[in-house]
Amino acid sequence: MPGRNRNRDGDPAQHKMMKRWPAAGLAAALTVFSSLSGAAEIPDLARGRALYENHCQFCHTPNIHSRPNRLPLNADELRQIVVHWSGQENLRWSAEEVEDVVYYLQQTRYKF
Repeated sequence: MPGRNRNRDGDPAQHKMMKRWPAAGLAAALTVFSSLSGAAEIPDLARGRALYENHCQFCHTPNIHSRPNRLPLNADELRQIVVHWSGQENLRWSAEEVEDVVYYLQQTRYKF
């Protein structure tokens, strides 16, 4: 029967493509979620503390984080500051190490 595989518009090729969309969408969603699950690791508080104490506390006493006009005002600003100063000090921290320091400071000093 020639009209059997036709969709509302009568195009058999479009009908085949429409059948494939759910499977393609599911595959794409699984790919995205699996890649996110690997990237969404919780930062290491102990490593953040060690990095901060060994590299930042030399210049930054705890008072710097509680001064009246303190910076940063949010987590993104904190991250930018950590990246900036780790670069200034040639620390060559990985993205994970930066996140560990940011997490440590968020949990212990800033509480954003």
